[in-house]
Amino acid sequence: MSTDNTNHQNPEQLEAQAKQIAGLLDDRAQRLSMRTLKQLEDGRARAVKAHQQNAGVSVNTDGTLSQWVAWVDHHRLAFAGIVLAAMIASFVMMQNFQTSETSDAFLLGADLPPEAFVDRGFEPSLNRHTNI
Repeated sequence: MSTDNTNHQNPEQLEAQAKQIAGLLDDRAQRLSMRTLKQLEDGRARAVKAHQQNAGVSVNTDGTLSQWVAWVDHHRLAFAGIVLAAMIASFVMMQNFQTSETSDAFLLGADLPPEAFVDRGFEPSLNRHTNI
């Protein structure tokens, strides 16, 4: 049987504790020296500058460029792209299949033998008879 280690306190107690912690942080922040405040301000400025410089392309720790493949993180977009690619591929394959199927059915259903369609000399006479 597993035990639940979460602290089940009511929201009023949690809010009171949060206000107490915020009050302690505010009290300690008022007591910081000017030197510490200046160091914190300089550190923040360096962090903002570094973030702005790296905003174009970021390289992850494994060496991949996250900006180029950021769309992969959007699973719905990737899934829609895969479905669209599958639909287009199946449409193209169906068109190719239907073309060969139609020509085979035409040859098999024609009154003339298949050799007549291959014979170049027979084609003009075939066209003359159909125009009459």
